[in-house]
Amino acid sequence: MKEKWKTVLKCAAGALAALAVLNLFCAWYYNPTAYEWDEARATDTIRTPGAFTSRATEGFAWMRMDANGYNNAETPGEDGVSVLMMGSSHTEALNVMQDESASARLNELLAADGADGMVYNIGISSHSLARCVANLDRALERFAPSDYVVLETQDVELPLASLALAYNDSLERLSATDVPLPDWLTGQPLSRALYRQIASLTGGEEDADDPESFELTEENYDDYVGMLGFWLESVRETAEEHGVEVIIYYHPHLVLQEDGSAVPSTPELYLQAFAEAASRVGVTFLDLTQDFLDAYESGHILPHGFVNTAAGEGHLNAEGHEIIARALYEIIQEEGGVGA
Repeated sequence: MKEKWKTVLKCAAGALAALAVLNLFCAWYYNPTAYEWDEARATDTIRTPGAFTSRATEGFAWMRMDANGYNNAETPGEDGVSVLMMGSSHTEALNVMQDESASARLNELLAADGADGMVYNIGISSHSLARCVANLDRALERFAPSDYVVLETQDVELPLASLALAYNDSLERLSATDVPLPDWLTGQPLSRALYRQIASLTGGEEDADDPESFELTEENYDDYVGMLGFWLESVRETAEEHGVEVIIYYHPHLVLQEDGSAVPSTPELYLQAFAEAASRVGVTFLDLTQDFLDAYESGHILPHGFVNTAAGEGHLNAEGHEIIARALYEIIQEEGGVGA
């Protein structure tokens, strides 16, 4: 009987040791932070303020969230915010080191020119352009940037229903509980990694703003541009009410071809419509397609993808963030710079 219990205890001890080792491994390999409600609604959710996060599933990065729950090395100081960056997980930039993100690099470029205020990043996963626009007024009220608000989009094929919901600020709010497990489990890297893997395999983490079926044609082009222009005009007006200019930038994926060339995954008619609508209402639209193509043609640099995933797929890498930061810096300088 004693031998039986010894065996049971040895098995239990072995299992606990294995779980401890796996948990320790996941603390480096994939240790995401939890989401919490943003009471100010500048974004639907924030990360746990001050939490440490690391990941080696797509890129290699680790950092600590700031006191507001966003991916910045620090919160705004006495000089406040000069440029507010809003966007999705690409803007949040948890797949590159904190000082490699577009917001951090833009901050360095502007600071080198003596600009006051910081570039502050409030990008959060699953925050599409429409969702950022829905939160825009509250974000500008809370962080009060002095010069610019920069909105990111990885898609110019925008769902009309989402635009209408964003205009009326009636998009369904994202959940703050991304891992529906007991509190004593949610803090364990292993349990979070397993849940995310299961959710990914079962389709449980789909984008809340996936576009519905819509085909843009030459026949409905003018109507679409008109509706898009009306929506973008409200974005510009909201920014103007807070005394800032708005920049929207688009970063397409490049798709590798069999002959070694790369082509953008851009729906050309939608891109043309977005650029035209933005131009009509005075919104600065930065299309990074040519910047990305130039980087590939000159140095075979792809702005998305990592050595531990697939070339050209997934999130922005450090090179992609650098290209975006420099393109934003140039357009800000062309418009007079920060503090002009």
